[in-house]
Amino acid sequence: MPNGLLDQASAARLNGDDQAAIEMCRQLLAADPDNADAMSLLGVSLAEIGQLDEARRLIMSALNTAPGNWRFLLNQSILQECEGDLAAALQTAEQAGVNTPDKFEVWGRVGDLSGKQGNFTRAAEALTKALSINPDHAALALRAAGACFEIGDYQNASDALDNFERFAPGHPHALRLRTHIARQTSNWDGLIESASAWLKASPDEEAARVALAFAYAQPGFFARAVEAYKPLADATPQKADHLATLGRYLLSARDLDGAEDYFLRALNLEPDHSEAKAGLSRLMTFLGRFEEAAELSREALKADPQNVEAYGQLASATGGRLSDDEIERLQMLGRHEDLQFEHRALCWFTAGDGFHRRKIPDAAFGAWAEACRLKMLLAETDADARYDPASHEKSVDRLIRVFDYDPPVSDAERARRPAPIFIVGMPRSGTTLLESALAAHNDIACAGELPVMPFAQREFDAWADQAGWHGGEIPQDIIDAIRQKYFDQYREYGVNNAPFITDKQPNNFLVVGLIRHVFPEARIIHIRRNPMETGFSIFRRNFTRPWQFANSLPYIGHYYGQHSRIAAHWSKILGPKMAFIQYEDLVVNFETELRRLVDFCDLKWDANCLEYYKEERAVITFSAAQVRKPPSAEHLNSTKPYLQFLTPLKTSLEQAGVDLETGALVSKSGS
Repeated sequence: MPNGLLDQASAARLNGDDQAAIEMCRQLLAADPDNADAMSLLGVSLAEIGQLDEARRLIMSALNTAPGNWRFLLNQSILQECEGDLAAALQTAEQAGVNTPDKFEVWGRVGDLSGKQGNFTRAAEALTKALSINPDHAALALRAAGACFEIGDYQNASDALDNFERFAPGHPHALRLRTHIARQTSNWDGLIESASAWLKASPDEEAARVALAFAYAQPGFFARAVEAYKPLADATPQKADHLATLGRYLLSARDLDGAEDYFLRALNLEPDHSEAKAGLSRLMTFLGRFEEAAELSREALKADPQNVEAYGQLASATGGRLSDDEIERLQMLGRHEDLQFEHRALCWFTAGDGFHRRKIPDAAFGAWAEACRLKMLLAETDADARYDPASHEKSVDRLIRVFDYDPPVSDAERARRPAPIFIVGMPRSGTTLLESALAAHNDIACAGELPVMPFAQREFDAWADQAGWHGGEIPQDIIDAIRQKYFDQYREYGVNNAPFITDKQPNNFLVVGLIRHVFPEARIIHIRRNPMETGFSIFRRNFTRPWQFANSLPYIGHYYGQHSRIAAHWSKILGPKMAFIQYEDLVVNFETELRRLVDFCDLKWDANCLEYYKEERAVITFSAAQVRKPPSAEHLNSTKPYLQFLTPLKTSLEQAGVDLETGALVSKSGS
């Protein structure tokens, strides 16, 4: 009988052909009844097809001849698993590891069994050890990556995937796992890349399309999110969840008609669909139809009392007018440890708004503080949500260093149309009010917060590092690429044609230097507000992850200080080419200040600007309710009832050298 028959039987079993393995093992035992290797292999093959009694007799007989044999122990472990005793199976596999610690098969078995028992820490440890013994085992690498992912060890999970993809590049399972890792680490560029590759490899995989749409939405590319998600929603017209999700993406992409259509389609299928009602509520808020928005929010909550986003919409629509029962339910949900941190935080932000409306400052500030605490906890595991003061200072230092002059502008360049009007300033500094007033002008269209320029700056920084650019003239091809990408936004977001188009993206104040090189025709207006009022307003709002500083009063003060530093630099190098307006002056002397800014844009005065609040248009910001009213000094001293809580903000601003009345930089202590 050939000496290699046992190896052939083993290979047949590993390939899933237990019957062939059984036949070869019986041939071996017919010739050599005491062959323990054949007994054990026959036993495990029989166990895997359900013949447990004979399997047990053979496996134990083999073990009696060699109690410490690692293969025999692993086969016993497989038998025990087939018998339903996972604990015993794992204990036996662990014993094999003690006896023979240098066999990858042993640690692979320990890892797999640990994972089946939910002990992913032990699974990751064992599978990583197995992979270190045999780094060329592709399946082992994929299993190790999965176990490391389960315990949040994303670096080792990525390393294991790198190993696996040496043998199976572009495998859908690996791409799925890479997508999940990118999402958990808030690596939006990586998420777009991996989700795109996953969808390409598995075009019918619903989860891949969902992931890609989500990936595009995180950095604000909502038109692309719509493009990615729409085929799924249209292919499943009977799934209300998909229709409502597409509605949300369309709403964020500013396609209000499209969003309403898909929300209504979802409600036609499921009249009580909570997400669709909440989406419609948000749409009505943007349109200024607040009573309808409030009613839809309450209907959404009736359908799903845990729809925390509907509570947020209700507070926005009613100006914080919440009932006792609604505030109580928000507090209960905010304490619910099974909810995600983001959802719990939103509950506390909304409850705080309710208490603020009732003029109960202690309860209001306590609720907001708890919301911010939860978001700070999220930042401990999400690098994208973590503010690094030293890193931000270095970024500002670099901007000041490389953008150290204002490039010359020809008359022809100045006359280009359409010309962007960049309204720059801190969040909550009055940018929405100013944009609304200017956009009421017949020659100005409103684009809101466009996402491209902050990302263009990031891409430009990467190019500068690679090319060794440290300031001076920028190559024309780089300028042309940024201009093209920027103006493409107008089409994506349905921005109306006009000689001038506003962009009030707050992060653009860091991009003023690049803007001056790329858009010589642009007008730049810097609006600044009392820093205590600004900081307090930021602290009360549920900002998204990219606004890393927004959940800590000291961080808000530090960030404001860096804003004042870079604003002072832009003012120094641009002089009268950048207009400035103090929010408090705008509110008190509205027409005078507005006329000055319209003149700065080289436009004739348009009285429509004074009645901007009568314009019928969507306002897609936190300030959707405020800009439906005439300018008012009502909010100029909103911090007064809360000053006892705002000492950390005040101290941080003073340390940064910020004037506490105007927000101007008065010293270099923050440099």
